[in-house]
Amino acid sequence: MTQVRKRQAKELESILTALPSESIEELLDFARSLRRLHTSQLQRGSAAAILHVLEDDGLLHFEEDELDVLLDEIEALRQLDLSSNG
Repeated sequence: MTQVRKRQAKELESILTALPSESIEELLDFARSLRRLHTSQLQRGSAAAILHVLEDDGLLHFEEDELDVLLDEIEALRQLDLSSNG
């Protein structure tokens, strides 16, 4: 971490300690919005974009067999795209 980032982190920490809980939640919401904005600039579907979403929203949870169905649908669409543009 650079000296500037260390100074910024220390300043944020001192601001956070002085804020009430409601304001901290607002600040977190804003920070998450900024991260989403940055994530949207990443290539959609890239590993980096997926990791940013997972950091914001946590682990993904699926119903039984739901993930398999989604992956099958993605593969079918890929095959259709390949045959159409092949």
